[in-house]
Amino acid sequence: MNRISHMVFALALFVGLYSLIYGFSVWLSDLGTLTELLFYYVAGGVILSIIAVPILYYKAPQKKMMARTTSNRGSAAAMTFVVFCVGSLIGSIVYQWQSGVSIIGNVSIFIGSLITVTGALMPDWDIPFLGISRHRNIIFHSLILPLLVVLGTLVNVTSRILSATSLAVGAEVEYYITALFLLGYASHLYLDIYPSNANPLEILWTAVDVDHKAPTGLKPLGPIKVSQKNARSWLVGNATFLIGIALALFALYFYNILS
Repeated sequence: MNRISHMVFALALFVGLYSLIYGFSVWLSDLGTLTELLFYYVAGGVILSIIAVPILYYKAPQKKMMARTTSNRGSAAAMTFVVFCVGSLIGSIVYQWQSGVSIIGNVSIFIGSLITVTGALMPDWDIPFLGISRHRNIIFHSLILPLLVVLGTLVNVTSRILSATSLAVGAEVEYYITALFLLGYASHLYLDIYPSNANPLEILWTAVDVDHKAPTGLKPLGPIKVSQKNARSWLVGNATFLIGIALALFALYFYNILS
């Protein structure tokens, strides 16, 4: 999957996460205001979808490819999903501006999206480090490097946690930053089951097809080899494991915030 695809998908994941955090913040502030937030959330998503989806679909690449002619419906659904997420976030921000409800934790749209997108692009750093011939190797396209980041985070806070009686001590924002990074990294692995010239807005069409194979295998790491036949399972399995770790880190972060 190409670089723009990874960035778009990672940004959509962050937008969805931010919207959930915002909704939770409103719920804690005043349960009754959730109805008002829902109106702005849905209205923003619907309005932007009506305006942007036809434009994006008309401008989408590979529009005349044979594969695309059988996936028009899936493409439109994928585009609607991404655009609705962005529009709903815009609606939520408008509501926040009018109501003054504060967001739980140190959540910045710019910094958060930047960290997530950085995680989504990092697996392709194997090209400048190892050369194009070693692209999609096991080291960069697995949980090996992300776990090193997690280990660094845990080492950074473990001394403070061990000297305290609560897990909240020392957690601060490190858990949140690391979780966003893992979220972006996992999104890259998920998308790499598609060829590099695939349309970034057509992923929903084949995502549920268990018989779909990754375009290539992965470059070996010593005796460890992943063939094209097993590449999809490898990428999806590693990405899912990273998502699980990210959810645990988010839980620790919000435990720190709410305790």
